[in-house]
Amino acid sequence: MKKLRLAVFVCFQLLRVFTAWFSALVLAAPALAQTATGNSPWENAVNVLQQAFTSTIARGLSLVAIVVAGLTFAFAPSRQMSAIP
Repeated sequence: MKKLRLAVFVCFQLLRVFTAWFSALVLAAPALAQTATGNSPWENAVNVLQQAFTSTIARGLSLVAIVVAGLTFAFAPSRQMSAIP
């Protein structure tokens, strides 16, 4: 009798594992289909960032940053290095 109960218990456990695995696979299928079409939110975010960094405003800001850095180096007080005695 104990062997029968154990066999039934094992069958139910296997059924539960299979059901969980199958439902996860079925629920993941639409997510995998979405990424195959190219409508991924990650791809959209990368495209927005790419457009932001290659726009005219981004080029102007980078030019201003280069000029400010150059002026900082040009007018910074110089530190004289002394020879080691």
